[in-house]
Amino acid sequence: MLFFIKIAVGQTHPLSHTAYFEAGTFLRGSGRSSDESPRHEVYLSEFYIDKYEVSIGDFEDFVQFGYQNDDFWSKEGQNWKKIYPDGAGSKNRRAGREDNHPVVAISWYEANAYCKYKGGYLPTESQWERAACPKLNHEISQSAQKFPWGNNDNIEAVWYSGGKYGHLQSVLTKPVNEAPQSQKTTDGLTHTVGNVWEWTSEYYHRDTYKEKQSSDPKGPNSGIWKTIRGGSFMNLPSYCSCTHREPAEPNRISYTIGFRCAY
Repeated sequence: MLFFIKIAVGQTHPLSHTAYFEAGTFLRGSGRSSDESPRHEVYLSEFYIDKYEVSIGDFEDFVQFGYQNDDFWSKEGQNWKKIYPDGAGSKNRRAGREDNHPVVAISWYEANAYCKYKGGYLPTESQWERAACPKLNHEISQSAQKFPWGNNDNIEAVWYSGGKYGHLQSVLTKPVNEAPQSQKTTDGLTHTVGNVWEWTSEYYHRDTYKEKQSSDPKGPNSGIWKTIRGGSFMNLPSYCSCTHREPAEPNRISYTIGFRCAY
């Protein structure tokens, strides 16, 4: 039996594909780098988030049934779509992979529109981090560990471990719902480490955490870049920690960037 929650008029989302986070506080940041510092307590209202990155198949359904509907797009997104009416195109989004792999070559504007189409939104940085980082004894407060399983980076995760730079010959992702149990989060999220970077809703600024916003932070009101999280199959483990923050222009099209939605 499949249970659904009502998200918005005309939209539902299956509980089996989301993880629920009750309202509460967690420790954001790590102190390992300047833009992850200082580590501080943040309160978040309850939310749901996708257990899986958005797949090629799911995004192509949006292309067929919702992509041309301006109601799902921000004003900036509508302007972007006028210039790129098909985005990067289905061939680039697929990049030679099956429907169950994460969609790539997606701008922030497209990811934002897709989540609205699904009755949700792109997660804030804090929502993403709370969902991605390991918990202590299944409690709300987070540990300072880098990955869902701890700090060990000497394992076969979906990241690049062959040297400083990878050479992109193919898009070497894994299916969105396939991951060793040991690499899933406590709440069942897959690929919060590696596979593809994931868009968040917020503008990137290196000093965001220094402001110590304490309740449902939304980040800067404006900026040049959006924040992506989680690293990809092309990145070293140091880029794939659950607290690492990286800037990307919202119109960036990359074979290493995908997303998941919150609700």
